[in-house]
Amino acid sequence: MMRILHLQKVKGIGGSERHLLSLLPRLRDSGIEVRMCAATSADGYRFVEQMRRCGVDVMQVPAGSNVNPALARAVAGQIRVFRPTLVHTHLLHGDVYGQSTARMRGVKAVSSFHSTHEFYARGLVGAAERLAGRLACRTIAISEHVRDFLLKHHLRPAQAIRVVPYGVVTSDWKVTAEQRAEARASFQLEDDDIAVGVASRLIPGKGHNVLLRAFAEAREAVPALRLRIAGDGPLRGELQAAAATLDRGAVRLLGFVPDMRAFMGACDIVVFPTQPSLGEGFGLAALEAMAAERPVVASRLASLPEVVRDGETGMLVAPEDPRALARALARLGADPSMRRMLGSEAGRRAAADFDLDRMVRATIGVYREAVES
Repeated sequence: MMRILHLQKVKGIGGSERHLLSLLPRLRDSGIEVRMCAATSADGYRFVEQMRRCGVDVMQVPAGSNVNPALARAVAGQIRVFRPTLVHTHLLHGDVYGQSTARMRGVKAVSSFHSTHEFYARGLVGAAERLAGRLACRTIAISEHVRDFLLKHHLRPAQAIRVVPYGVVTSDWKVTAEQRAEARASFQLEDDDIAVGVASRLIPGKGHNVLLRAFAEAREAVPALRLRIAGDGPLRGELQAAAATLDRGAVRLLGFVPDMRAFMGACDIVVFPTQPSLGEGFGLAALEAMAAERPVVASRLASLPEVVRDGETGMLVAPEDPRALARALARLGADPSMRRMLGSEAGRRAAADFDLDRMVRATIGVYREAVES
């Protein structure tokens, strides 16, 4: 039996964490023994709790500072006790501590690259990632955009990169009319409201400030628009103050929302106003919205055009352009037939091109390549 030890630093539940919450249970169901080593800080405990509810064995250790010898010792201890066939590392800290420790312990390792932050290519971080790239037998890039980034900055050798996009089970995202009504009521939405939703951590680069300006303009054309913001983070106070300047009830910050299926089901439009500074690697929330058959309005940058097809499954707009975003929201808000058409095609594309089982099979294929290398 193949045994895989995963390692990642976790501060909350973002795209890479939701990806792992889908991947690891499916790997286990495929006959692979999996264990998660989560170096946690901030709200990382939420990820640990959800992973354990999925029946996955999790070892939780404090993330500590960026230079944390205790994390290397924890990984070494897990390798000694779990005796993995492979170590699979995610994000910077996973790569730095996992790849080197695996090599010292004589265990082969795979790395997943989830984003394209420019800091990955500079200074000590860039040097550390280039070293990880030499140590990893294979690297999984979650999009073609990530692959191009790795090659551009010489972070991984071309022959070691395999592109494996995120996946979803579209049937898991469907809601009944009754469930939709219940979810909308819980988010304080009336029957005639047109709900625009955004789901992400409240951090710089996600575009919430651009969205608020665009939303205010779009509501002048379509007064029934309502904005619901799911997620938490350091920008919450700033965004709350900005939202308070709009009409009462038009914008609500919901904080951490554990049930993304209910949130997507309550929305009529889902927006992904990413800014160039973020280094978006995929855009899992956009794919989840598509699986829920919701049209997506997203920035035309990074990996997002690989997920959202302009005019087919949603609309792509120039990043950091509130006016363009406002026009897209107003157009969709005023046209329910367009929302239905784009949403239906979004669901079809999610099922056809981003199936979770396909992702799991491709990941297992990378594991087998690494073991045999």
